[in-house]
Amino acid sequence: MKMIKLDAIDSTNSYLKRLLTKDSLEDLTIVVSKHQTKGKGRNGSIWENEASLNLAFSIYKKFKNLDVKDKFMLNVISSLSVFQLLKENNLNKLTIKWPNDIMTRNKKISGILIENSVKGKLINHSVVGVGINVNQKKFKDLPNATSLFIETGLEFSLDSLACRLAEIFSKNFSLFDKNEDNLLENYNSKLFLKNKDSNFKCLDNKIFSGKIICVNKKGELRIWKSNKEEINYLENTIKFEP
Repeated sequence: MKMIKLDAIDSTNSYLKRLLTKDSLEDLTIVVSKHQTKGKGRNGSIWENEASLNLAFSIYKKFKNLDVKDKFMLNVISSLSVFQLLKENNLNKLTIKWPNDIMTRNKKISGILIENSVKGKLINHSVVGVGINVNQKKFKDLPNATSLFIETGLEFSLDSLACRLAEIFSKNFSLFDKNEDNLLENYNSKLFLKNKDSNFKCLDNKIFSGKIICVNKKGELRIWKSNKEEINYLENTIKFEP
């Protein structure tokens, strides 16, 4: 694996994608930066971070025959990889909030952005961006954010975390080729609020109650609603309510 280390960049995902327009890249090429000035989150959101305190990590993955209908498995691989890294560093009460936020208790410590290059029905390659709050001590106007330092009282080496995350990603991509069902089962075992009474909001702003059962291979969240209906929901069609 090739790792490119930067002091500052607009976005590690954007940097990798710019490299792709100039030349072919080695599979599992990684870009890490001490600071992102325009870090991106899902749905166009901005990932806020203080310079040199958090991990900004992107990895490029080529595919030979990955069907678009299986793209949610990239969320599974990415979420499990970050989950394992944090677990190894003594974080407790970790869960995966569908589709790919990593939570400790009820606070977010990591987010993931996946950008795919698609041709026809196949995904040619993906750029997976990971942001992990590491040594930041305070989060202005982000009451639900936390970091490794806040949770453990310890400071961590960003280089060491990046190297270990690269190893875990490589292992999980190999597992994907062998047994993706095991990965999905593992993902479901770690779901945030699974089997707990929870509130959700639909696109029409109506709120309903129910329990999360699982996520299927398509990435649909299956919920047993309080009215005894079992419904599958696509990403961005419902939100978690406090």
